[in-house]
Amino acid sequence: MNWVLNTIAYGDLVKNDNFGQLDMLQSIHETGFQTVELRSEYFDGSEEELRDLKTTSRDLGLKVFLSIPAPLFEAGKLNAKLDEFLALAQAVGAVQLKINLGRYDPATVADDMVVVNDKIATTGVVIVLENDNTPEMGSSDYFKGFLETYGNDQVGMCFDVGNFLFFQEDPVEAVKNVLPYIHYMHLKQVEEATQASLAGLSVGDVDITSILKLVDPAIPVAVECQYLASDVDEVAEQVKTDLSNTEASLD
Repeated sequence: MNWVLNTIAYGDLVKNDNFGQLDMLQSIHETGFQTVELRSEYFDGSEEELRDLKTTSRDLGLKVFLSIPAPLFEAGKLNAKLDEFLALAQAVGAVQLKINLGRYDPATVADDMVVVNDKIATTGVVIVLENDNTPEMGSSDYFKGFLETYGNDQVGMCFDVGNFLFFQEDPVEAVKNVLPYIHYMHLKQVEEATQASLAGLSVGDVDITSILKLVDPAIPVAVECQYLASDVDEVAEQVKTDLSNTEASLD
């Protein structure tokens, strides 16, 4: 598998005032990852941190993706902050931006996507759109309807395996429905009864093995779950165990 580590893995440690994403990069590199997905909500707001993240990632040989918890469309209109999001991605050296799709307007979406594709061409940052945890803007049918018309090599789906369980759609059937449009995947575990995201990948109601067996192994798959840990070494060991067990289940 083409593994990526989302920095939420170290989320327990971010509670410490002096611990940020810069403190994770060496651990991510040493754990064997070649790609990191940074989270905008973990930034400290300084230009210096953005520069340091870009430089350190480059020095470690890490490809950078960026996740921003915001939609491409808000109430039918293209998000006015899209330029800001793409500039933030460029500032940290990211080649991919993950945002949600949101609610688009069928009457204007064609023109809106011309604008989006122009911005991608200008910045060199591709966009992946994540299904949220609502049936209105997270169902596989909603994404298929959008991406079969507006998806391309630079605009695809970030398939979040856990969000479907929040509205009782089977993630295995969902992945079959949108498989041609998946450019990226967020891997996590969810307990359906409580609608809670869980620590690690070993326990939960998402059939991770069946999903991954359907996906092209070249597609980047990010571990996007928070681990219970007191230091980076504990995170790294749990991540390695989860990946080892997951890969063994695919054989």
